[in-house]
Amino acid sequence: MSKSANNSFSAYMGKHDGSYLVRLGSKIYSAKLSLNFTPDFDNDFAGGAQELPFNWYSVRVQDNPHSDFRPVTTEELSRDWFKPAFKRIVNYQRTLERSARNSQISRYSANQRIAYKNGR
Repeated sequence: MSKSANNSFSAYMGKHDGSYLVRLGSKIYSAKLSLNFTPDFDNDFAGGAQELPFNWYSVRVQDNPHSDFRPVTTEELSRDWFKPAFKRIVNYQRTLERSARNSQISRYSANQRIAYKNGR
């Protein structure tokens, strides 16, 4: 069994212009989030940078592949399954991106960084 956040109802569609694209049912939802902690979206604050609280009305919806994105409606936000499903998929992807960002090896060795700092 794979450990992905995708199933037949929901799928991560990728990232476009800094927005996460998520398919839930027949619609595609888009939201712009950074990798920093975002109140009202993330559960646990582990320190570091913090963004403004997430505005759920900033989510955009595409009804079919040939239509343009439109703002999400109150009716769509009031569905019991929407927010938890959307958060689960986006946070899974953000976790992967954070771990990839944090695991990048420095371009310079420790001695090179010390020599640079001492030389300034």
